[in-house]
Amino acid sequence: MKAAVSKIDLKLFRAIFNFRRNTVLPLIFRIISFIGDGYFYGLYFLYLYFSKNDIFKPALFVFLLAFAIELPIYRILKNSIRRVRPFNAHDEVENMVYPLDEFSFPSGHTSAAFMIAMIIAHFTPFLAIPLFIFAFLVGMARIYLGVHYPSDIIGGAIYGTGMTQVAILIVEKLILN
Repeated sequence: MKAAVSKIDLKLFRAIFNFRRNTVLPLIFRIISFIGDGYFYGLYFLYLYFSKNDIFKPALFVFLLAFAIELPIYRILKNSIRRVRPFNAHDEVENMVYPLDEFSFPSGHTSAAFMIAMIIAHFTPFLAIPLFIFAFLVGMARIYLGVHYPSDIIGGAIYGTGMTQVAILIVEKLILN
């Protein structure tokens, strides 16, 4: 079973990685990946602070708690699973960005993007669709740029979504009640 999943994963990776390399896509995906680094996530909280002050504190608590729960478990997962990145495992794959750590599973960029999308969907639902599309594109960018397999992205999306749900439940039960 594991071999079949790995084979499908590699086939999907190559299809995405090799798609239209001689276009503007590499630049677009580099930009998406850069935004997915998290530098702009604080803009959402500035927006809340100035326009929706009543939900600013609960949203900030969820954000801080989600990352406080997610980050240590993420590090343990990454260093326990120790999945080799595509550009290190396959000679024909050249990475177009430099990852922050050595291993591939789960995708931290995707996890963070889905965490932010979940937080925003919970507190400002009208922004949910564009943010989930962006989170998906962050994951696709990481594949396209040669640093993750599709299963890393799926794992990151599930993990980030799950950690945010836990944080939302904790904040709603302990802090808001």
